[in-house]
Amino acid sequence: MLDLILAVAHHLLFAGLIAMLAMELALLRLPAPPTARLAGLDAGYGTTALLILAVGAARVLWGGKGWAFYEANPFFWAKIATFSLIGLISIRPTLLILKWRKAGRDAPAYVPPEGERAAARRAVGIEILLLLPLLGFAAAMARWPF
Repeated sequence: MLDLILAVAHHLLFAGLIAMLAMELALLRLPAPPTARLAGLDAGYGTTALLILAVGAARVLWGGKGWAFYEANPFFWAKIATFSLIGLISIRPTLLILKWRKAGRDAPAYVPPEGERAAARRAVGIEILLLLPLLGFAAAMARWPF
């Protein structure tokens, strides 16, 4: 039963992560994105990513398949590497959003520069695209060995 609960939590958290990234991308397309809302979404995104890691670790340690299954599974490691890459790519937009939120507090009419917004949009778009191979690795991982 624990394995089922952890699997459901892992999948729900991942769905939330996708939704937050999509909302960030939509807000970044606005000419004057609401920086406080973007910062809240980005904090939620980071928190959700950490929860995904925690629940994933719990699945590895206490789930039905056990560590031996994951340790030898190349798709598990590809999934971890892709998730890590997404995390690294997310640093730049996070730093920009924090900078914009601070500037918005100091000057309420502040609008982030288009070049910075474009860089953040590009990074978030790449993060979203990388979710595709991550999902593929997850599906392959669950069915390994073929």
